[in-house]
Amino acid sequence: MKPTLSQFRWRMKRVSIFEKLESNVRSYCRSFPVVFDRAKGDLLYSEDGRAYIDFFAGAGALNYGHNNDYIKGRVLDYLTSDRIMHGLDMYTMATEHSLSLMQHHRHI
Repeated sequence: MKPTLSQFRWRMKRVSIFEKLESNVRSYCRSFPVVFDRAKGDLLYSEDGRAYIDFFAGAGALNYGHNNDYIKGRVLDYLTSDRIMHGLDMYTMATEHSLSLMQHHRHI
């Protein structure tokens, strides 16, 4: 479904805020005037509901896809248990657990 001229102009006006206030280094997003609203798995959805394959995959940070149900559940559990969100260089139970898992998997 091709956007109407007024829809295209409206989108371009909205995209201009990104052009005005965001970094000039981001060249790839300038090649398509789309504003994304949500994501699931390997798909990004524009504000009008169109699905796009996320070839960036979060630039490598999303090996399990956007909003993976298992990971999202674990994150929500952690958040609702009032655990430490940011401990900088302090010792935390979360850091200890992560380091223990990494050490264990390194020796397998």
